[in-house]
Amino acid sequence: MIGLAVFALLLSYAQCDLFSLELTTPSATGCYYQGSYYPVGSFKPTPCEYCQCSISGQAMCAIADCAPPQCADAVHEKDKCCPTCPNGHNCKAPDGHLLNLGETYYMNSHTKCYCDTRHFGSYMAVCTHMAVDPVHVPHVDPNNPYYYVTSYVDPPKVAPVDPDTVYYPAKGR
Repeated sequence: MIGLAVFALLLSYAQCDLFSLELTTPSATGCYYQGSYYPVGSFKPTPCEYCQCSISGQAMCAIADCAPPQCADAVHEKDKCCPTCPNGHNCKAPDGHLLNLGETYYMNSHTKCYCDTRHFGSYMAVCTHMAVDPVHVPHVDPNNPYYYVTSYVDPPKVAPVDPDTVYYPAKGR
């Protein structure tokens, strides 16, 4: 009988404590965060913020940290937290041309660019400048002795010639 009385006393104390807790709880039904009011529960003030408004009126927020986009033409959409790459993984040549990952692009006759998988966060194409200095002795154009074609690393080009300095081999030798 004494045990039952103690249990009833504890139960009434617990009920009383819960009741008094309800009476002493602040009447706040939400919280303010950066000048805006939010009801109790979770809320997202921006696409990158995840917040919780407690019953005590305090807001606790976590801010998402975006990884760098894997492209040179990232787009930041209004309702998304992190930038996206609508054209896939790519990089940019110095002239602004976009290359897809693994693609080779000839920016001009002596500059070759490649979109490598390891562009170290810059998303610029890796470009090499090929030699444009003549490699072989000039070949005189038989139709026009004032121009010659020189062999280059890339396709041949026509260059003007000073007729006084061009070497013409003697015929018959």
